[in-house]
Amino acid sequence: MLQIFSLPVCYYPFHVPPAATVFTQILWWLGIALEFLILVRSVKGNSCQKYPAFYLYLGILLLIELLRFAVYTVKPQFYGHFYWYTEFLATTIAYAVILEVYKHALSNSPGVARIARGFLWAVLGAVILKATLNAVTKLVWSPATTQAELERDLYTVQAILLAGIIALLIYYAVATGRNLKGIVFGYSTYVYASVVSLAFGSLPGYGPRPGWRLVQPIAYLVALLIWSYTLWSYCPNPVAVTESKIDRDYKLIAQQTKRAISRARSFLKMGGEL
Repeated sequence: MLQIFSLPVCYYPFHVPPAATVFTQILWWLGIALEFLILVRSVKGNSCQKYPAFYLYLGILLLIELLRFAVYTVKPQFYGHFYWYTEFLATTIAYAVILEVYKHALSNSPGVARIARGFLWAVLGAVILKATLNAVTKLVWSPATTQAELERDLYTVQAILLAGIIALLIYYAVATGRNLKGIVFGYSTYVYASVVSLAFGSLPGYGPRPGWRLVQPIAYLVALLIWSYTLWSYCPNPVAVTESKIDRDYKLIAQQTKRAISRARSFLKMGGEL
């Protein structure tokens, strides 16, 4: 019996035990209800204007899930292709959450934020370029394989970047509001669970086992519960009244870099005169 579900991260092209089927459907409907609740609260509390990328990501996930359910109900034979194309969209848009987290976390340090933004866009471009080159160089192109590789690479990169921003917030004791903490904590829970799930899924013998595939939907439900609590009302990030340590370190590094470039130019000019 073939079971394919419309969860945002679940696609089962193999036999799934009935108990897992019921449990997965429960997770899916709970997820949709929580997504809808969070989006409604964001409109009432105007937090959607403060974190547009995050709520856009959540809204697109909700729309994709409903469309997948409709496709599976009306045209189940097209569900496999529809799943992978929409998963490509969802995975790519999810990166916008990382960009927004860095933007808000470094809002009091514009110089550091500008460097971080350029770095994040460069990383995204490198990951997409890698996936594109892999797809072009293969003799037989498979959207499922390409999407799976892109999903794995993006989640791995996001896990590293989330670890970086968390370390940055802790080391420099950056003051953050409840909303931003909730987004970071909830999304980190989902991303790290996804990395573990995808890692096990690539191991021989784990593909046909549906148990490990429940890690992602369960983690996503946990993330939704975290967001439901922390994003219930808008809570702005505290505004720094004094220069932060991260700004002082940034200025110190910038000054040292300028002096090093100046000395290098002077050295080259003297060498040219010789």
